[in-house]
Amino acid sequence: MRRTTLVLLAVSILFVSVSLEARPGWSGSYFVNGTNPGVGVYKGTLNITPRGDVYDVHWSIAGLRYTGVGIVVNDTLSVAYTDANHSFIGVASYTREGGTLYGHWAVAGGAVMGTETATRR
Repeated sequence: MRRTTLVLLAVSILFVSVSLEARPGWSGSYFVNGTNPGVGVYKGTLNITPRGDVYDVHWSIAGLRYTGVGIVVNDTLSVAYTDANHSFIGVASYTREGGTLYGHWAVAGGAVMGTETATRR
């Protein structure tokens, strides 16, 4: 009986480990490629770090830094963000397929959305 319990425990741990590997989560470091309407394309990096129920989100694009806070609801990461000077606020929304995030974003006062694709580094 004891041996059976140990075997079942080991199999359960293995199953959970495999399940977690198959779903890497939102956190991590990414390369980003995006479009800024009326401006053009951009490249940079994105870092997402879990903090309890929320995520700290940091971008570095063309020498500029942006920071935000995100939450996940129904497989979508939604982020409120600003630049280092707090000169604007924006919102981004990401869905995930494997190690790639597909996002749309907008800034307060704007009339069009930008797009962004983030691929795990």
